[in-house]
Amino acid sequence: MNLADVRPKRILLLNAAHIGDIVIATSLLPVLRSAYPDVEIGFAAASWSSAVLKKHPEIKWLHELDHWRLNRSRREWINKCKHYYQTRRATLKEIRQVKYDLSLSIYPCYPDFLDLAWQANIPIRIGFRQSIFASLATHLVDFPENPFIHQGVRQAEIFKPLGLNKMHLQKRKAFLPNMDAEAVHEVCALLNVKNLGGVRYRIIHPGSGAENRELPPEFWRDIAIKLSNSTIIFTGKGAREAKNISKIITGLGNCINACDRLTWNALIAAIRNAEIVYGVESMVGHVASAVGTKCIMFYSGAAGVARWRPEGDSVTVYTNHLPCAPCMLGCEAMLCKDNTKFQDIVKLD
Repeated sequence: MNLADVRPKRILLLNAAHIGDIVIATSLLPVLRSAYPDVEIGFAAASWSSAVLKKHPEIKWLHELDHWRLNRSRREWINKCKHYYQTRRATLKEIRQVKYDLSLSIYPCYPDFLDLAWQANIPIRIGFRQSIFASLATHLVDFPENPFIHQGVRQAEIFKPLGLNKMHLQKRKAFLPNMDAEAVHEVCALLNVKNLGGVRYRIIHPGSGAENRELPPEFWRDIAIKLSNSTIIFTGKGAREAKNISKIITGLGNCINACDRLTWNALIAAIRNAEIVYGVESMVGHVASAVGTKCIMFYSGAAGVARWRPEGDSVTVYTNHLPCAPCMLGCEAMLCKDNTKFQDIVKLD
């Protein structure tokens, strides 16, 4: 079948990964909208990243599915599996009811959810050849292995069987919903102001989904001291990050511990209005890039800077590159981040 002649009415994207990868995946939405102006788009994603998509103007249907392999919760493995199969049954039923014409499995390894698309009887199922359920796809494409190719470019390879015109592919850019009144109100309450007009502040996000990517609290305390003439909002999630932020800001003025105090849309609003965002390898850099806010990110070499850096001219990424990077695992020494000095951030600012 020549897919260049197909005009799908409903397209399903499938990606089981975490927030940063889903923010990157939003860069595919402008391509689909350009190529198929009338298409309706659904997205199957995990509950831990579904906030990215819940109020997204391009997403009509959101299907939540928490795969045990990517579940970072403290549940026992067996409970993660039980939860997965419970959510899977409900999600499969939802997907069948929508009657999608075409699915795009954009997570290149297990879980690729191609089995889900197959069971839902979606007639056109495009996936990556490296996927564990590749045999269930109707069309396959190679996932680029070159470590210097960005994740967004890799994801966009999924469009190859569709034969899209270059002008559509050039529209690839991550984007997030505009601020709504509720989100702005949350940020204003945090800053104790009536509106955000003329309010100046910076954001520091010291946490990451992987602890070995993080810098010590002392590093961020040095930064906070240096920047303490302006308001600093520290963002994060969970008890561990809240504790680290408290350690960083103890005794310092103009610092706000906003860990777990902002909803997802309020976090986007806060980042959109910030002068600059500082952080480590996490979803915050991708959010800042998507909304056009200047950001400086510190990356270890473990996962690969070229692949996972935020895209865009507003982003500066700092790393101590070593020949062993990317190792994909990290090590006890983590020398790829040891030479980071707070003076460097000031020079870049």
